[in-house]
Amino acid sequence: MAQMFPELTELELKELEKKSSAEADVYRAFRHQTPADWLVLHGLNLICHPSGSPPTDAEADFIVFDPKRGFVVIEVKGGGVVRDDRGRWSSTGRKGTYKINDPIRQAIANKHQVLKSLKSASAWGPAGAPMLLMGHAALFPDTNTIRTFVAPDRPQVILGASSDVKRLKAWVEGVFHYWATNDNAWKPLGPNGMAVVRSVFCSPVTVHASLALSIEREQRRQIELTKRQALTLQNLRYRARAAIAGAAGTGKTLIALQHARAIAAQGRRTLLVCYTRALADSLKREAAGEANLEVMQFHQLCDWRVKNVKQATGIDLLAKARETYPAADEYKVQKPYALALSTDEDPLRYQAILVDEGQDFGDEHWLALECLLAGQDDAQLYVFYDPNQAIYKLAKDLSKLGLGPPLLLTENCRNTRPIHDAAYRYYQGDDVAPPDVEGEPITPLSADGLRAQAKCIQVTVSGLLQQGGLKPDEIVVLVAGERKDDHFRALYEGSHPAGARWSFEVLWQPGCVLVDTVRRFKGLEAAAVILWCADEVDAAVERELLYVAFARARNRLWVVGNAARVAKVLRGG
Repeated sequence: MAQMFPELTELELKELEKKSSAEADVYRAFRHQTPADWLVLHGLNLICHPSGSPPTDAEADFIVFDPKRGFVVIEVKGGGVVRDDRGRWSSTGRKGTYKINDPIRQAIANKHQVLKSLKSASAWGPAGAPMLLMGHAALFPDTNTIRTFVAPDRPQVILGASSDVKRLKAWVEGVFHYWATNDNAWKPLGPNGMAVVRSVFCSPVTVHASLALSIEREQRRQIELTKRQALTLQNLRYRARAAIAGAAGTGKTLIALQHARAIAAQGRRTLLVCYTRALADSLKREAAGEANLEVMQFHQLCDWRVKNVKQATGIDLLAKARETYPAADEYKVQKPYALALSTDEDPLRYQAILVDEGQDFGDEHWLALECLLAGQDDAQLYVFYDPNQAIYKLAKDLSKLGLGPPLLLTENCRNTRPIHDAAYRYYQGDDVAPPDVEGEPITPLSADGLRAQAKCIQVTVSGLLQQGGLKPDEIVVLVAGERKDDHFRALYEGSHPAGARWSFEVLWQPGCVLVDTVRRFKGLEAAAVILWCADEVDAAVERELLYVAFARARNRLWVVGNAARVAKVLRGG
């Protein structure tokens, strides 16, 4: 049984019969009668480009490749075939009588085009293609005799009738023998030649859509959704104080920045403050050059105010705070208290304060921020928060701030649908509409041990950069877990991704892929995120951490770890 390309099912052959029952019969004969080492191509599309003529489309009905010899191109003409005294060919069948091309000329043209394609293949190596045996023939499956077709350019041995279809192997071998005896310089195709034939004519072709372009289209849609979400907050203009609640991906941070800019543009001194340093740095970059708008991480704000007071008066407010609360936590109590004390020494106040990540601020933080607004009847305070993201466990009841009932953001406009579904398995709160950006499924990357997992990450990132067309700053590797050092070390001691370097906990390094922790990266996002699950991460316990982690990915997400942990994390515990 010969190797057929393409492999047609009986259903497909019945469809072929509607076009040409003769070709279908010959296909079956080749499949069942000829040797297993033959490769038979059917319906090969070619472009013939004779010298001095424009290129034309062509199709070779059958091409037989024999590793012990070479190849023969066979044209098949069904129905009753006639060649008149003027050399014109026609066929009579179910559809009546119609003109057909000269089968021998077709076979000759296709033969030379096949040879040209084979000789141009680089797979032959430096020596190039050997002298190949090639031939052509014509087969008339519905004709009992072909004697009338015989002519000097059409010897009987290369013409086949219906009886030859029943003895197809013998007839094709006769055709090979005819052409072989006319040329003694040829070399057999052999295994290497057959491999070249397959690479030229039978190789599968896969054209992947550009990942970078797919992500770009998705992000255009995400921007539209964010703008639509922002329209719901127009009534903030009529509220001096408000809480804006939204789950991950609902656009809180973008809306907070947009509203801060709008207030600052009115000439009001405005502060946009958040809890994590990385988010503050990102917002600063976005707001650079905006008049009347200052952006800081909360503890940066504390340090800046304490420093100004010390330079102006010599008073060390942080030392005072430590004296007052000697056993308290520096970041939760002492620095916020020092910030509150600064308002007694420094007259600078804000007319508007916008707080992002409000769920991570405790009572001491709010006291200090209220002091920075004190004495202003028209002061504005807006708090953006997600109670399901309180991974620092500081959030308290916000009702005492006088913000009124929260305004709700209820549509995810940052993630794709698969990422949303994975993140919201860990979500508890008001319903959030999923995005209408379909995206691609989350990809699990399973390996045992940190070194093997680091290698998976390195290979994946290299593929995103080289084949996917992404830029290094569009990719982030996030470690979910407290023991980050071992994970960082495994990446550091392995290979850098092709075309980039790793940057550990330092954002926006040119030509670098950021490697960071989920906690530090909270509030930020990246087009492609590779989430590396540390062994101690328990999906049932670290619900909020994993909710935050999944939601950092805008468009593509990979989850890395041992197989059991990856499966558990993806199914939601």
